[in-house]
Amino acid sequence: MAKQVAKILDVPFSTRGFRDTVAYMVERIESGQKTHVVTANPEIVMLAREHQGFRSIVEQAYVVPDGIGIVYAAKWTNQPIYERVTGVELLEALMAEANQYGWKVYLLGASPDVIELAAQKLQARYQRARLVGYRDGYFKEADEEQIVEEIAEAAPHLLFVALGSPKQDNWMVKHRERLNASLMMGVGGSFDVISGKVKRAPKVWQKFHLEWFYRLASQPSRWKRQLAIPRFVLTVLKEKWSSRS
Repeated sequence: MAKQVAKILDVPFSTRGFRDTVAYMVERIESGQKTHVVTANPEIVMLAREHQGFRSIVEQAYVVPDGIGIVYAAKWTNQPIYERVTGVELLEALMAEANQYGWKVYLLGASPDVIELAAQKLQARYQRARLVGYRDGYFKEADEEQIVEEIAEAAPHLLFVALGSPKQDNWMVKHRERLNASLMMGVGGSFDVISGKVKRAPKVWQKFHLEWFYRLASQPSRWKRQLAIPRFVLTVLKEKWSSRS
């Protein structure tokens, strides 16, 4: 049997490709198994490396390689990760399965206008999926109880949360026992993309693995976050050289 987990800087990534990942998620949902999915890129790996609490969350989740940097790091360290599983594409694929199976879906996060537009577009695209609720991410701590109760009562098969990392995963784990969701997944800026507010890199940029550069060019305010990429590369190479010596 092929190895199912590969560690990159101690973060345990699934080695399944995109199609196998979707099939595995469907199998778990249909069999009643609960799953917390983390879509991890180099920035998330560095966050886990620097914050023990977040690392504990990641170690207990199902982590997919969202970012070509993870695939390259696997290649450099001879790990069997060969394919990206990006958050926005996984969200869309799971929505397609929700459309087929009639699953219930709840969306949480982003700004009020973005989440409303994303909800409208997803419902129009996947009409047999049951959108049981959505809520923007600009809520106060005093509102959390009501939100958790609303999600728990809806009992969604899919709960997508866009509060930014690590906040979104911290929030889901904090309320995990009560959320009553089959699969919960942090989706970062996916609602911005789905709503049309943020454009994904053109296919040619994706083909040459320059999506990160496109995002930086179109959103210069991300430059501090992008510093995680060279730090990630240097850390991976340093550990590789250390292990050899």
